[in-house]
Amino acid sequence: MTAAQSLILFIILSPVYGATSQYEIVPASESHFALEVYKTGLMAGKKHHFEFSSYHGTLQYNKEHAANSSLRLTIESGSVVCQDTWVKPKDRDKVQKYALDEILAVERYPDIVFQSTAIEPIDEGRFQVRGQLTIRDQTKPVVVEVRLEATDPQHLRFAGQANIKLTDYNLKPPTAALGAVGTKDEMTVLFQLTGRPAK
Repeated sequence: MTAAQSLILFIILSPVYGATSQYEIVPASESHFALEVYKTGLMAGKKHHFEFSSYHGTLQYNKEHAANSSLRLTIESGSVVCQDTWVKPKDRDKVQKYALDEILAVERYPDIVFQSTAIEPIDEGRFQVRGQLTIRDQTKPVVVEVRLEATDPQHLRFAGQANIKLTDYNLKPPTAALGAVGTKDEMTVLFQLTGRPAK
């Protein structure tokens, strides 16, 4: 297909599929990207809360036909910070170091990457996003539940969550105190992200 034919096809199909707008995703005051890790054994009911402060991405958003949208997000693994308030500062520092060195291995794997493969509308403002999540060079399928919270063309905001397993990425849930304190295999990713029109 020649460039001229491609242009003609785009003009013909644009009214059918709607316009796609490109947004940049960067940290903002109202945004966050977090990971919750749940404890077992003597600490059952507790959870570690981690926040990633550095990430960037691109959202191709088609308002009329969300299925034609796509998202790619890169999270800098070294930006993770343990936000626990239920442990002593020195213990929180140990959790932080373990997450950086043993779980994420940030020196070798600086980025966590999500690339959408399909977006399915559920109802008004809610979507199921399927994609590939790469952690430590291990890429696995993941399903993300997403809801739109603000649809201003100059300020797109969406939130959601996904469950992932440590063992899917060949990571062993850590234990302590001779196994009396453990970590659940399944973790929860929580986020609220802001998209602004790409320059």
